[in-house]
Amino acid sequence: MGISLIPGSFLARNAVHVRNATNGLVLGRQKLHLKPPGLRSLSRVAKRYGIQASAENLTQQDGYSETLLNTFGYPKLESMDFTPVEGAEHIHDLNKPVPDRLREKFDLIIDGGTTEHVFQIGVALENCHKMLKPGGIMMSFVAADGWFGHGFFQTGPDVPWRYWHHCLGYEVIEAGAQERRGQQTYFEIPDPTGQKRGGVRSFKGPTMLLYVVRKPAEEKEKTSPVQGHYISYPRI
Repeated sequence: MGISLIPGSFLARNAVHVRNATNGLVLGRQKLHLKPPGLRSLSRVAKRYGIQASAENLTQQDGYSETLLNTFGYPKLESMDFTPVEGAEHIHDLNKPVPDRLREKFDLIIDGGTTEHVFQIGVALENCHKMLKPGGIMMSFVAADGWFGHGFFQTGPDVPWRYWHHCLGYEVIEAGAQERRGQQTYFEIPDPTGQKRGGVRSFKGPTMLLYVVRKPAEEKEKTSPVQGHYISYPRI
């Protein structure tokens, strides 16, 4: 779990959506995986979004990323992990439901490549939903394709669209995928509902799914998520 140039750029361009947030949660502490050339590139990217951040102001001695997030304008962020090894404030196994004391606690939750390593991924996502305040923001950058064996799962477009949007009523602010090698092409990911074969597409190598969704002010009646492939099929 960590922030390289693609997640860093994603966080910079979406910082505008968390200006009014007062607290947040990161699933697993995020290490900063950038050397000086990459830090300088990220500094230039951040400048495009009105963020003044020199490469030197993005790092901290222990190699984690709280300084970067603070510089980008993110609120105070706590972290959650299943182990205390990396200094997380909340020790909890996301395979299990979160305790009531964490319900609707956070304005922002960031999943930086964590849920793909949780076997009960549906429970992990449901936990994020429960921990977000109404109007809160969920951000995610996770493995989408070409990372066989990296985690239990590679995540597809039905997660932001069919789960967060159609099942829970969240607003989709961004949904895209970006290749990690070569030209690092960014692809906008449209709603797969009703598309032939849903959102299926092929990539050339390791690719990340990047999405930002906002929780509705009032929760809608929850429905079971069905992949866009099968939305027209009759159900019992």
